[in-house]
Amino acid sequence: MGLFSRITDTASEVSGHAALTKDIRKAVKGGDREAAATFRTGTLAAALTTKGCNARGQEVADYVEKVVAADGDSRRAGWLNR
Repeated sequence: MGLFSRITDTASEVSGHAALTKDIRKAVKGGDREAAATFRTGTLAAALTTKGCNARGQEVADYVEKVVAADGDSRRAGWLNR
């Protein structure tokens, strides 16, 4: 893998996680208690470290489980699928 590919891949990861972080903040601001209680991993940690990426992935899974437990279905978590 060349240097340019690494740079563009990293930029894509940061951009994607930044967009997800923005959506998480929007959900929390809108009163989503499950989102507020679940998401803790920051954009750079999620985009640039294996530990952060794994943590963010687990947070997404945990969030969906909490939404299903609270609502009886996963429709409210639909914003994760974009």
